[in-house]
Amino acid sequence: MAKLQNAINLRPTFEDFNIKHYVETGTGGILDSYGQNSLLQVSQLQIPDLRMHSIEILDRIYNEAVDYFKDNDNVCMHLGASHDKLPETLEELDENPTLFFLDAHYPDSYRDEHNVEIIRDDPDYIKIPLEGELRIICQSRDVSKDIIVIDDIRIYQDGPYEHGNFENRAVHGGQNLNFVEELLDETHILVESHLQEGYLICFPVGTPEDTVRKYIVGA
Repeated sequence: MAKLQNAINLRPTFEDFNIKHYVETGTGGILDSYGQNSLLQVSQLQIPDLRMHSIEILDRIYNEAVDYFKDNDNVCMHLGASHDKLPETLEELDENPTLFFLDAHYPDSYRDEHNVEIIRDDPDYIKIPLEGELRIICQSRDVSKDIIVIDDIRIYQDGPYEHGNFENRAVHGGQNLNFVEELLDETHILVESHLQEGYLICFPVGTPEDTVRKYIVGA
């Protein structure tokens, strides 16, 4: 699972866009071999009045996060599939700018002794929930002031990604990212990053193009 901090420069993004809510799908382990997860990194910004929501489908990861953040009243954990939990999470938000990090794909996938990725045979709304998540978000609120960061775009399209293309895309991946353009073309500037497995970073229309690079890691 990739990290938000590997896609965008956190503090300037949260502060310059006046982000008041953070919502992520897919919590991931608090600490793993790749470092701190996104929720922990965002919480460490200590931005006043920032409310953080994380949706996690796996009990063991959810329980770990609940225990870790038990003394942080600004972190709210939600247990369940993102398509079930996003609607109720969105009801807790006001109209202030929100940053969404959509990273809930392939829960509980793992690598075998030959480093081959094993993906459970879940239905698509769990295995690759991005399109459903994005439609729920766009149908539930005015997203024109929000930032949306999508992880692992190599699941949907090939490209010059740092970690290569997704070898199982024909079987387990999506067809393309046309639905993102359909939903966000009028409200957002879409910027691809090819770091790691690929990110799509969606900034509100009106963000000066010459400043976008300031917010993107490695730009």
